[in-house]
Amino acid sequence: MNDRTLFRASAVALFAAAFAASPALAATTAPGAATPMPAPTTGSMAAAPAASPQTVAKAGKALHQVLDINHSYGAKLAHTTDPAGKQRLIASAKSKAAAAITAQGLTVRQYDQVLAEARQNPSMRAQLFAAAGLPAQK
Repeated sequence: MNDRTLFRASAVALFAAAFAASPALAATTAPGAATPMPAPTTGSMAAAPAASPQTVAKAGKALHQVLDINHSYGAKLAHTTDPAGKQRLIASAKSKAAAAITAQGLTVRQYDQVLAEARQNPSMRAQLFAAAGLPAQK
C-alpha cells in the first residue's frame, strides 16, 4: 500500500470516527470507550431544515481540520500510557476541534447537525466529502 492509498484509507476511517464522535466530539472522552450517539427522534429530524450548501461547505472545511486533529492526537494517545496524560490530550483535542469548527463560523451543534444529516442524505454526504477534500464513497 502506497502513502496516498494509506492516507485515503485513513481519511475515510477518520471520517467514520468523526461521525461517531458527534455530538460535540463525545467519542474522545475516553480512549477505547465507545460512546453511543443518541438516535434523533423522528419528529426532530422532520422539523429540522436541511443545511444550506454554505453550511455544508463550512462543515466540510471544519471536518478536514477535525480529522487532522484526530489523526495527530490519536497518534499521541496511542503512545501515552499515563491516564492523566491521556485526559489532558483528549481535552486539548476537543478544544482544538471546537476551535476549528467555530473558526468556520459554525457552532459545534450546527456541525453535529450537518454530520447527522449527512449520514442520512447521500447527496449531502457527497457535498461534505468534497468540501473536506475526501474521496467520494463508492
